[in-house]
Amino acid sequence: MGIVLYREPKLKNPVLIAGWSGIGNIGILAVEYFRQMVIAKEFGEIESWEFFDPRKVTIKGSLLKDLEFPSNKFYFQRTRNQDLIFFIGEEQPGNGGKGYAAGEKAYQMANLVLDVAEKFGCKRIYTSEQLWR
Repeated sequence: MGIVLYREPKLKNPVLIAGWSGIGNIGILAVEYFRQMVIAKEFGEIESWEFFDPRKVTIKGSLLKDLEFPSNKFYFQRTRNQDLIFFIGEEQPGNGGKGYAAGEKAYQMANLVLDVAEKFGCKRIYTSEQLWR
């Protein structure tokens, strides 16, 4: 379980904007739209296999070929006014119940997101998610 960085961009005082899915996916859609507007580039991800069951399993000739998990990716963009890091998680880890972002796995993932924010010197973090309880 962990963070995989494909590259380590040089950023000046970035802010982190994090979005997860929720009721109606409004949080993730808003952050994804903003990420596309500024043309942010992917630079890493959180490995999902520890947090989620596979969404899709591909078997060919009685052999397991592929497992597909929800994505949890980091993006960046340098701008004139403020460097940006985006985190977009397709699902929130849960504890098997009906609520989102519950239990130990939710805290573990949140801490991994905070680890990336700290590594790049983020002083401010914005989140966009909807919770239903």
